[in-house]
Amino acid sequence: PLHVPTKARSMSFQSRFFAGDSSSSSDESVDETPVVNKAQPKWVASSDEEDEKRVVKSKDEKQHEEVLEVVLKLKNKLKNSDWVKVEDGYDELLKVLKSQRRLDAVPRLFIKTFSELDEAVEAVWPNKKDLNKLAAKSLTTLRQKLKKNKQEMNIEAKVTEYRANPDASGDDEPEPEKEAAPAPAAEPVKEKGAKKAAKAAESGSSDGESDDEDWGSSDPESSSDEDKVQGGVYTYTAADFLKKPKDGAREERKPVEKKVKRVVQEQHGESDDDDDEKFEAARAKRAEKPLFARDEDVNPKTVLAKLTEILAARGRKGTSVSDQMSLLNRLRQEVVKAKLGLAVEVKVLLHLIASHFDDPNSVSSHMNAFEWHACHDDIMELLVVLINDGKIRCDPAVADDEENLSDPSRPFCLRTSIVAFVERLDEEYIKALQSIDPHTTEYVDRLKDEGVIYNLICVCEKYVRSLGNKEELANTLIRRIDHIYYKRSYLPCPIRHRPAPVTNSDGTVTSVPDGTDRPYLVAVDPAVEADISALMANLTKQLYAVAVDRNRTRAMLCHIYHNAIFDRWFQARDLMLMSHLQDSIIHADVNTQILYNRTMVQLGLCAFRAGMVSAAHNALQDIWAGGRAKELLAQGIVQRKQEKTSDEIKAEKKRQVPFHMHINMELLECVYFVTSMLLEIPHLAEGVEASARVISKPFRRQLDFYSRQVFNGPPENARDHVMAGAMAMKNGDWRTCEQHVLSLSIWALCPNTDAIKAMLRTRIREESLRTYLFAFSGFYSSISLASLATMFDLSVPAVHSIVSKMIIGEELQASHDQPTGTIVLHKAEPSPLQNLALQLADKVGQFVETNERLLEAPTAAGYKDRQTWQRPQRREGTSFATMASRAGRTNTRMQGRSLREQQFAANDAAAAAAAQAAAAQSEAPRRGVQWSK
Repeated sequence: PLHVPTKARSMSFQSRFFAGDSSSSSDESVDETPVVNKAQPKWVASSDEEDEKRVVKSKDEKQHEEVLEVVLKLKNKLKNSDWVKVEDGYDELLKVLKSQRRLDAVPRLFIKTFSELDEAVEAVWPNKKDLNKLAAKSLTTLRQKLKKNKQEMNIEAKVTEYRANPDASGDDEPEPEKEAAPAPAAEPVKEKGAKKAAKAAESGSSDGESDDEDWGSSDPESSSDEDKVQGGVYTYTAADFLKKPKDGAREERKPVEKKVKRVVQEQHGESDDDDDEKFEAARAKRAEKPLFARDEDVNPKTVLAKLTEILAARGRKGTSVSDQMSLLNRLRQEVVKAKLGLAVEVKVLLHLIASHFDDPNSVSSHMNAFEWHACHDDIMELLVVLINDGKIRCDPAVADDEENLSDPSRPFCLRTSIVAFVERLDEEYIKALQSIDPHTTEYVDRLKDEGVIYNLICVCEKYVRSLGNKEELANTLIRRIDHIYYKRSYLPCPIRHRPAPVTNSDGTVTSVPDGTDRPYLVAVDPAVEADISALMANLTKQLYAVAVDRNRTRAMLCHIYHNAIFDRWFQARDLMLMSHLQDSIIHADVNTQILYNRTMVQLGLCAFRAGMVSAAHNALQDIWAGGRAKELLAQGIVQRKQEKTSDEIKAEKKRQVPFHMHINMELLECVYFVTSMLLEIPHLAEGVEASARVISKPFRRQLDFYSRQVFNGPPENARDHVMAGAMAMKNGDWRTCEQHVLSLSIWALCPNTDAIKAMLRTRIREESLRTYLFAFSGFYSSISLASLATMFDLSVPAVHSIVSKMIIGEELQASHDQPTGTIVLHKAEPSPLQNLALQLADKVGQFVETNERLLEAPTAAGYKDRQTWQRPQRREGTSFATMASRAGRTNTRMQGRSLREQQFAANDAAAAAAAQAAAAQSEAPRRGVQWSK
């Protein structure tokens, strides 16, 4: 530190850095005491550290504060009913206890938090279905964790004890924090400074009476400067050379002080209920603030100005949607009270409806049932007012300068679209069905609202017809068609379905008013809705006249779909062919392409029910052959090898079809493989050249895999049943094939199950007959029609018809013998060119065999010695056994040479005979019957 005489304190700031005379003009003499520079040790605390009170805390207190901080965060999340974050906070609390190794002996604070959390979860659990999907999942997981931890940590008795006596304090609660005594070296200075500060406060001395007035410091700084004087020497520290903080810098500690205050309240068992009550009271007071001044005139101009002011805060940060809707409701009441007319009231009501869709949660998820019904009631009230009044025109075709709200001499006009609100509410309903688990009762409850939204669309259609806007009418009609095109019978119930009240975590009950006091209009005619086919034809006919390209295309596809589910095959097929949609659908939007795929599938199923096997296979081929049926029908998200981005996944989820509109994928698979079996098996039996052309690659691949199996067990699923039936048909066992195919329980899902099974029996027998004739016709010279009919359990005319079609199509080389009732099979002879080709093939085969024999035979002696054989001479020292063996080998070589010579001679004779036969046949006339394939 730097030691400077006390009297030198009046010097300027610059003189502190020098040991010489000061440049100040003071009259006081200055002691020329040299400045002593000493290095300050690292362990010496700075002035800032000396000003703060150092607190020594025990290990238990530190652990308690750590747990307390996590508990406070958890309680705040619990108040907001954010169950996803509540689950994370509970996991963090367990993690802290585990790090402190206190899971065996948990503190009472954890018991208290656990009990409150358990009670909150059990209170919300009965109304779990009203939560969104993520919150419900987190609530379920949290409930399971609480039950599991209660058993594992063995705290059930402690929780029961706490609930019986929650005010009792536990033994593990730490004592209040005690301030540690300051360091011995700083104790005199601190006590002296504190005494002087207290004395100055009692005497009411001001900063101007301080000795340090020239330095411009306040009382605390003066006392601290005086504390630094020891033995007439002033001690400088690092804080003297730093920039002094301003007044605003000290205010930054206020949030920290508030947090400390909240922690102290929690330690003493206090809560923030009083603060919450104050906040709610302030909010209520702000809400009750009058919109207009007492002396202000309420007229349309002031109302529109106030409306503009309210809407200016729309979408801003910190703006509550509920508060804004409350202000709009109050503004509407003011309009009704001042009797400004229905036009101004409708203007306010339109913005109130738009505020329903400002909920930020509706962007990422769906609108909850309560908000949806409230929005529906507002739209219905608006439509009832417009229809009953008849003088207010709400049309998007109205120009901005043509709007009129107050002038009765002109028609009241508003530039807005009621259809847009109805479409948005319908989209929120579909989004809710997409998000809810279809296997729960909540999904069934939301399906009851379909009659409500359908009735609203009908009411909107009634109002739009009075406007004469064709575009708006087309949008309304296509919305109505979207709700009925996939149903065989539909009688909507326009009665409003109200969800049950929900008990919140704080004990309050949230419910939707019954709405009996709200205006309501029923536009659904039961007599018209009873005949759904006539209704569908009428709606599509109206839409063809007023719709643009997209709506007309969708109406056409919906009409085809509707005809297909009613088994009107020829009408649906002709409508599809005349529209030429298969050529232009590639340029349509994704949703229209999905509707086209669904229509083609229904068209294929309709053809199958009508017995059109080939047409059904052609319709289903493009959808099923690619292996992306679920994705093409928007009935599920398929994870492909290429990773999808988050935006692509979100867009695909928005396009998903609700569960009650799904097409059964198992039925679709079964129908596709059965039609493939009826076409592929006769095709495979027809011949080598025909089998090279594949009709159905998925079926051929599955059949090859099934046939390569060493052992095939009993079929388990639909695909196994069809493959087993296909193998039986291939072997000519039509009874086993029929048993496998008809034993499927999936046929019960089709209408007219008995008719479908009868059709399958007939087609299996017919195709089995064709397969039999292709495979075994070469073994017959003639066969009786009666025997074929008995063999395949068909009538003789049916067999005659099948064989005649095969003869006409040149699939079978045969003719009918009417007197005997038999089929004469022709043994077709090959043409001359074909004979030459066969002879050439035989000669090549003989040459190959000859070459193989030459390679296998041992090397012979010279050609000159092949006809003469001399007795081998015995050499001296050679045994007779050796000579005999040599003689045997020589005879073997001679025999091999003779066989080769005979083969060469035979080949030459065969070649000469082939040449003569070719020359003779080239001169003869060609026969009339061609050679079979």
